[in-house]
Amino acid sequence: MARKKTTIYLEPNLLTATKTLAASSGRREYEVIEDGLRVYTRSDDAAAGPREPRAILDRRTEDAPALDEDEAIEIATREVHVYRSEQGAKQR
Repeated sequence: MARKKTTIYLEPNLLTATKTLAASSGRREYEVIEDGLRVYTRSDDAAAGPREPRAILDRRTEDAPALDEDEAIEIATREVHVYRSEQGAKQR
């Protein structure tokens, strides 16, 4: 599939987590971001609609207002594994 170039702005800790996850999984940063967006766009949070992004973020961070880098990487890795499992199940 052809890709289009775009510029995105990320919070520094999210960028660090993206770079770390990419390096540790042998992928490129854009692949990590694409995977995250694919997972998110299929989620219930995405189905809530564009009027609620701040509420979604607030709800996600109520229990853990500040993730450290290790926690962010752990969550991102878990999400990638879920995505890959779903993709593998679809191909079977």
